[in-house]
Parts: sequence; C-alpha cells; structure tokens
Amino acid sequence: MSSNSSTAGSLEEANFLKRTRSLHWARLALSVLITGGAIAVVACEAVPLQHYKTTAKWASAGLALWPLNFDLRPTIAALACGGVIAALNVVYAIAALLPFPRSRIKLLNSYASASALSGFITALIGITFTIYRPSASYPSGFTENETLRSWTCKWTVSNETTSTPIDFSRDCHDTRAGFALLCVLLGLEILMGLAAAAGTWFQRDVSRLRDEQVQLEKLELTTKQVYRG
Repeated sequence: MSSNSSTAGSLEEANFLKRTRSLHWARLALSVLITGGAIAVVACEAVPLQHYKTTAKWASAGLALWPLNFDLRPTIAALACGGVIAALNVVYAIAALLPFPRSRIKLLNSYASASALSGFITALIGITFTIYRPSASYPSGFTENETLRSWTCKWTVSNETTSTPIDFSRDCHDTRAGFALLCVLLGLEILMGLAAAAGTWFQRDVSRLRDEQVQLEKLELTTKQVYRG
C-alpha cells in the first residue's frame, strides 16, 4: 500500500512539475509580449505629444495649430498606463529568469496574479479615460474637447481648399495605434491572469495531495507501531 501511494505521489509530482514548467514559459512569453506592447503604446503616444509641445509654441506667433478646447489628458493617461504595465512585466520577467536556490513557484504565481490584475486595471483605466475623459472642462462656446487623436484625424482628409498640417497624418495613425495597442494589452492581461490562476490551482492541488500523502504515511507508521506493540 505504501509503495502504491508513493508511486502515485511521485507521478502527481512529475505531472505538476511538467505543467508548471509549461506555464512558466507561457507566462514568460506573455510577459514579453505585454512589455513590447506597452513600450509600443508609449512610443506611439510620445511622438505626437512631442510634436504638440513643439508646435504649440507657434501660437504666440499667430500660427496656432491646436484648438482652444484641446485636452491632452488622454495622451498623458496612455503614456502613464503604458509605462506602468511595462514596468510590472519587466519585473516579472526578471524574477522568472533569475536563478534562485529555492523553489519560487508560489512566489511567481502570486506575483503573476498581482501583475495581471494591476495591468488589467491600468489598461482599463487608460481605455476608459481615453473614451470618456471625465471632469473635462469646456471653454466658453464649446460643447466638447478635442484630443490629439480626434483633432489630427480630422485633418487627414484633404480637399482642394484645405491641406493637412505637417505630421498630422502621422500623429493620427500613431494615436490610433496607441489606443488599439492599449486594447490589445487589456486582452493579454486577461490571458496572463488565466495563466496565473492555472498555476495557483495546480499548486493548491499538489499541496493537497502532499498533505494527504503525509497523513497516509503517518497513519501507516502508527499502524506499524501498534502491531509491533
């Protein structure tokens, strides 16, 4: 009986280690993808922001390219969200790749769960803020604000009487790409959360089996002592 239970326990441990190894590489791959996507969000939003800062100074010379009802907060929010998500996943990738003398399966499961939840909330806040722009104040005569994306994209269609200001077409494409990537990051964080939940489930399952194995061994030892007595 002891031999059979020991063999079953060894088989469960082997399956646990195999599944954990697969999850480890899957989560690491997701972390790299999320980091790359977050950096891309920052890059897509940073270039239009720099263009705005450069050209906004021209208003004092009578060359205003930007409206009075301009709202820069969605761009700042996207930059901040991309930076936070990138930092969270860089830390996870470093922790997963660094050698460690002891098993850190539980620690990585916990951090992956926390990172996925934080990244999901961050991406959701960025998307929501970009769409709804809460507490926006409108100058007199305006009913809504313009953002980098909305304003530059209005100028991408040219006709005989109007022409697109320099770099507005690029800024339009970049800000659209930044928003789309933020939506992609939201989905990737969900996948990371599922992978983290699977790791935690496997860990609890094998911990329960280990406890049962210990209890069984104690029972067998007690039974042998009783027979000897």
